[in-house]
Amino acid sequence: MGYRSVARDASADYRYRKENNTVPAGLSEAGYIAAFRRFHNPRGPLYVALTLAAILLLTPVAMLIIQFLLEQLYQVTGRSRVFEPGYLVWGFSIFFMMIASWALIAYLGARRFYRRAPGTFAQELEKEIEKEDKI
Repeated sequence: MGYRSVARDASADYRYRKENNTVPAGLSEAGYIAAFRRFHNPRGPLYVALTLAAILLLTPVAMLIIQFLLEQLYQVTGRSRVFEPGYLVWGFSIFFMMIASWALIAYLGARRFYRRAPGTFAQELEKEIEKEDKI
């Protein structure tokens, strides 16, 4: 819904700027709308939702990997009673490794969010002007 309202606002903003002659030279309506949408779209909620979905979908995979790693640790330590499945160290290891896996997924989602963040609105307009000049 947020993306649709931004699209409507983009058209209205272009018409307003066109009436007041403040649209940059060499920029079409489609280019202006593309830059406006890229800059004003509600990316934050989308990335949060996608990151939470990734956490939800990857939790079983992470659990299998953690179980495998802990089992290997148990075998490497000569089946030490300290690392025996079902005991306290085993449970704490699973607990903290799951939190670490969720934190890793959240970090990767935030990193992607900021890596793809748009510049200023003026920079986005310049990008569109450059695209249109190449065509």
